[in-house]
Amino acid sequence: MPNWCANRLRVTGPESEVSKVRALIEGNADAPAYLRAAGEGIQLFLAGCARLLQTGTPTEYAPYPALTNAVGRNTPENRAFSEWVVQLREGAELTPETCGLLHALWLASGLRSMTWEVLTAEQQAVITALWEKKRGDWQTTLYGQNLSEVWNRLCREEQPPCSTLPFDMLQLLPPRLDAEINGYNGRLLEGITDGFTDAVDRCGTKWQHAHDLNLSYFADTSFDADFDTPWSPPSPEVLCALTERYGVTAEHWYAEAGCDYCGWATYSGGVQLEERCDSLEWSEEEDEDGYRDVTGPDWIIDNVASYGG
Repeated sequence: MPNWCANRLRVTGPESEVSKVRALIEGNADAPAYLRAAGEGIQLFLAGCARLLQTGTPTEYAPYPALTNAVGRNTPENRAFSEWVVQLREGAELTPETCGLLHALWLASGLRSMTWEVLTAEQQAVITALWEKKRGDWQTTLYGQNLSEVWNRLCREEQPPCSTLPFDMLQLLPPRLDAEINGYNGRLLEGITDGFTDAVDRCGTKWQHAHDLNLSYFADTSFDADFDTPWSPPSPEVLCALTERYGVTAEHWYAEAGCDYCGWATYSGGVQLEERCDSLEWSEEEDEDGYRDVTGPDWIIDNVASYGG
């Protein structure tokens, strides 16, 4: 298990925007567009490998040649698949705009009508082999053990359960399409970063959402969110993106006693305005259980719910 970094985020701004930030942090925002694009992307990848869909002209995808090693007829479905392969090859970031484009390509591919039952035994075998290899990674996106049920749920455009998380940082700094298909542990697409590394590089923390969230309300224009993140706090880029998107000000305190560090920063309009980083200060005497109390710095005392560790 990781050490936990304790965070306090104080958000202040116009009531209408603060309510949107609160919904994001509480996990009550709309299901993230990147999750649907990643799920449909995995299905398109499997469909290409099983030759349900093919590019209309010779196309190379070096990280996984089997995806495009056959050329099909020049049909609307194959043209849509070819355009999707371009997005995959370019490492498209799953922004809301890109997700809209990718969903349109998925619709045009005709996969809605390619339910599990209409696939040939050979096609099912190719898809099943890849699923068994990557199921542990893809389940975080697709949710489910039974491949036929997962496949058909995608065809029905059903959102998976539990598709929103508290303070889902990837809604602010979206992942890459190819990294999502490569999966959390990678080792599928040659030369492509794994989903874990891609997300940590963006968000700065091992799991990109809040744990043990607790909100305190001061007014309709301000609230505090106390939460934990594994090993390290959210990156400054996360909070820059938050304040830029919603036009709010954010003050962030964090502490991780296990590695003996703490920090504080303020953000507004997508810019980090001030920052402090320091080691925690400790009492000289231990309590009866052999622990010492945190005594400083002054600016961290009473500004986090705990000191992590």
